[in-house]
Amino acid sequence: MQPVRNVLFSFAGGIGHLSPMLPVARALRGAGHAVGVCGQANIIDGTLGFDAYFPCGSSAPTSTSESTGILATPDLDHEFSVIGRYFAGTLAPGRFGHVRQIIDSWTPDLLVCDEMDFGAMIAAEQAGIPRVVVGVIASGALTRIEHIREPVSQLRAVHGLRDDPDCTELAQDLIISPFPQSFRHPDFPLPETAVSVRPESDLDTGRHAAVDWLAAGDEQWRVYLTLGTIFNIESGDLFLRVLEGLRRLPVRILVTVGVNIDPASIPIVADNVRIERFVPQSAVLPFCDLVVNHAGSGSVIGALAQGVPVIALPMGADQELNAGRLTALKAGITLDPITVTAGEIHGTALSILTSDSLRVGAQRMREEINEMPPPASVVEDLEALMDRESQP
Repeated sequence: MQPVRNVLFSFAGGIGHLSPMLPVARALRGAGHAVGVCGQANIIDGTLGFDAYFPCGSSAPTSTSESTGILATPDLDHEFSVIGRYFAGTLAPGRFGHVRQIIDSWTPDLLVCDEMDFGAMIAAEQAGIPRVVVGVIASGALTRIEHIREPVSQLRAVHGLRDDPDCTELAQDLIISPFPQSFRHPDFPLPETAVSVRPESDLDTGRHAAVDWLAAGDEQWRVYLTLGTIFNIESGDLFLRVLEGLRRLPVRILVTVGVNIDPASIPIVADNVRIERFVPQSAVLPFCDLVVNHAGSGSVIGALAQGVPVIALPMGADQELNAGRLTALKAGITLDPITVTAGEIHGTALSILTSDSLRVGAQRMREEINEMPPPASVVEDLEALMDRESQP
């Protein structure tokens, strides 16, 4: 019988950086281990099923906007540089300090962190405990060595660690990829230290009035529209254009605009449209024939896990990369959020709903996901890492 171990889960960004790690945390807790979490205080509010909570103030900023803001042209080169300047640069030293303090006080036997929590990775290395990196970018192609090399090297030097110009130490122990391998960009294959597990979300067994509404009605199809929880407040009039294109179809449309946007600020009134701040995606997707979203990793993989094709409107971060994979796999189509018109949305959605071309691709992805091993399959690997470090 395995001894009870402390495992610290650490994430550097928002909920999209934590969510892919939650199934692993549940699996470890189910195996009898104690799990703690370190991240944004407004996210780790005590409802996630952890044994210990370590809110950290030095984390990605959250927005309090009440509007959809201004839609800017996506700039992938800028997104690459943000990983280096912000996550590996500005954020990492603070993350190092917070995580190192928790390691000293709570004495975890293992660190599990998201792929952009560079400070946590370096803190675990300095403390001599194994670290496991969980992928949060479905395409696997957002973090570029040339952008993180210098800030990571500087942080390593400050804390007395040897130079690592290729950043190989960041993935030395184990990488967990909770995404189908075919979705990963072919130019960025998983390293040898990686294992893949099935992406899972919380099973929502509650009743939701909005989901009941979506499932009812006489319309021929069901569509879910979301622009996520970050870029929703930078989407300009995109909600309006998409809904103008969709509402004239024989569809019932559920829209989630995020907790920071008033649904009444979207001036669409139609019997077949319902706008909410938030409804759990896992509760909505089983009823959908089509999803329109921003191509965020969790949103895209969630739709594909249900075999639902996607119209992608990428606005930033990893979204263009995910949208490219979605299109390449013929499981969805990408439209330009800057120039797309209501008429283009109408025609594209109708084409997808009345043909099987993209549905076949989405269902193929669902089959691949269903055949992946569950998150619990990595528990023995994680225990082996902890056993290795505890041996004299």
